Amino acid sequence: MFIETVLHRVDPPILVARCRRDDRLGEPEETSPRTEPELRRYLDAGADGVARFDFPDGATSRDDFFMTDLMAEYSRGVVLEGDSPLSSVDLSVFVAPAPHPRERLLVRRSASRSYQRKQIADLKKRLDGPAAVAELMGQLVGEPVAAMLRARPDLMEAARVEMLEKLGQVGRSPAPSPKRWTISERYAGIEQAQLVIVNVRDEDERRRADDLLSDLVKLRQDKEILSDVLGYRGNRIPITAVAANLANPADPGLKKVIAKVRRVVQSRSD
Repeated sequence: MFIETVLHRVDPPILVARCRRDDRLGEPEETSPRTEPELRRYLDAGADGVARFDFPDGATSRDDFFMTDLMAEYSRGVVLEGDSPLSSVDLSVFVAPAPHPRERLLVRRSASRSYQRKQIADLKKRLDGPAAVAELMGQLVGEPVAAMLRARPDLMEAARVEMLEKLGQVGRSPAPSPKRWTISERYAGIEQAQLVIVNVRDEDERRRADDLLSDLVKLRQDKEILSDVLGYRGNRIPITAVAANLANPADPGLKKVIAKVRRVVQSRSD
């Protein structure tokens, strides 16, 4: 619904890619199934081009996406819905449902040793070559750093060795503390967004949404929460977060987020 609103209210041409990560694939695949309901909705809402992009985790996904037939079309902006094949975008948006009664965004959980070992193993797997290092660094600290590493293979290899050494040290360290702050499963990924929209339909949901927005503020202002949730990836740049009724074109929160999207599109298309 939010993407449809963007297509209605942001100057065209706008392209939409529905992206899904699938590690069973050997290489990325671009398709344009007109029978897929979401793609049909985007076309009906005014998208100038749509496609589905399925990709495995890997260093080539970024380049493969920019070589798709969809990206050969002219546009003022491109919307990626779902899993992003890119290490960085101009504006990352998380559309969240209103929390249930007594549901919280931030929860404290025990961090098991097996979970930590799995995280370390996954990161080591992603450091299997120089290109993978650049891709990972782009996701963690931004595309400019990744571009610098691609231009300096010696620095890229040094970064890979250093990261593997640090992961080894973490793996040999004592078991993690019994409790840590984490994001509740229903909102996984919200901590990485630059713009968060909590979709509300009535005043009761709006009150619960305000509690979630308060927790988002804590995520950036509370040092312990920031460290537990984001670790070394953390920064104190505030998240733009609003509660909005996406079904109501006159909703003040929706007007605010559409204005932000317009500014981003305008700044890039200029």
